[in-house]
This record gives sequence, structure tokens and C-alpha cells, in this order.
Amino acid sequence: MKAVFAAVLAASLSAPVSAMHIAAPLPWTPNRPATPVILDPGHGGDDLGAVVGGVQEKNIALAVALKLRDRIKTEMPVTLTREVDHYVTLDDRLVESVDWNGAVFVSIHLNKVKNKKLNGAVVYSFGAQKRGSWARRHKHPKVPPMPAPPGVESRESASLAESVVRTMRAGGFRVEDAKSDYYVLKNPTVPSILIEIGYLSNPEEAARLNDPAYQDKLAETMATAIKAYVSDRSLRAETTASAAPAPHSL
Repeated sequence: MKAVFAAVLAASLSAPVSAMHIAAPLPWTPNRPATPVILDPGHGGDDLGAVVGGVQEKNIALAVALKLRDRIKTEMPVTLTREVDHYVTLDDRLVESVDWNGAVFVSIHLNKVKNKKLNGAVVYSFGAQKRGSWARRHKHPKVPPMPAPPGVESRESASLAESVVRTMRAGGFRVEDAKSDYYVLKNPTVPSILIEIGYLSNPEEAARLNDPAYQDKLAETMATAIKAYVSDRSLRAETTASAAPAPHSL
């Protein structure tokens, strides 16, 4: 597993973006995609993430990820970078996503800022981050440098983010889209987003985020968005494949 990622990372670091291998579109099958949705509950173990009033980011992120998994797995393959409370390094999160050859990578986090009035979700895809009221820097141990993802993955990540934002707004959630260069968004082979599902620093929103019923609503809405994106990408791949000219026979 690590050898696969090491090879991908080495190629990414040594080649210009224009020369990097671009992943093929998601294969299409009649009933489900051939590759899994990868859910990445942030933090874990000794890495608590944001903590406010004893409520820990790592626990809510995992709870929502598990609920999200249960709503996706009946229709398409889904796996988690962690299913229990243990720490997973950023490298290992990317290692496993590359090894699994996922259709999408969705990292789940919670926000904490000084302004206790801020509320709502933020959906990040790769890009230059605007430093403003919505931005929060994630502090992690040092990791190897990673270049920007290939253009096709970056564009697909933006499409996935748009699907999540659109569906969450339709479901009554306040949500913003944003760009960032977070490590997990630089995945060289898988369209990737990071969702800050709410602000623990806002007391009212923190109470909602810690409520299983609210977590259910969040998970249901995000599942709808993810499944819609994967289905659309599958159909686009099928259309592209059917439109391709047949190989010449010798």
C-alpha cells in the first residue's frame, strides 16, 4: 500500500503538472460505480481536533461519517479511513485512498474560530484560499510536500463541492463553498473535498452538531449530494466511452 502511494508521490513531485498521469474517468456499470466512496473522519485518537466545552471534533466527525456511510452503502461501495477512535496520519489517509482507487474522497471536519456568531458549513475543494472569516488553518504534523492535483481531478473536485453545496442549501442548511490547499485536497488520483460541517465555537450550532437527529439530517443530505455526483460522473464516463471511435481492425 505504501509502495503504491510512494510511487504516485514520487511521480507527482518529479513531473510538471502538464506531464502528470491523469486518472481515467470513473468506470460505469449498470447499477453502481466500480470504485468506492472514501469517507475521511478528521482527527482521531490523541488528535482531538477542535474542542469546546468538552465536545470534541473527532467524535462528531466520526459519528457523522458512520451515518453517512450507512446511507451510501446500500447503493454504492463506501469505505472509511477510520471506523473507530484512532489516529490516522495525513499520509496514510492519502495512501489508502490511492490504494482503494476511490471514486471520491470526502474529509469531514468541524470548525472553531474566535467569532462565536459564525455558523454553517463550508465545503472546500482545491485552490488558492482566501483568508477571511470562513477560513481556518488546520494544524498538523509536518508532511511531505505535495504539488497541486492534476487539472482533471481539480475540476472534478470543484464539481463535487458544487453538488454538496447545492444539495445542502436545498435541504435548508447554510453553507459556503471555498478553496484551500489542505493536504488531503491534493490527492493526485481522486476528486477530493473537505467539509467543515459546522462551528463548535457557536454554542447553538455546537448543540445541534452534538444532536444525533441533526447528524442524521446532515448525513442524509450529504449522502444525496455524493450519490448524485457519482451517478452523474458515471453517466458522463459512459457517454464518453460510447462516443469514442471504435479501434481499427488489422
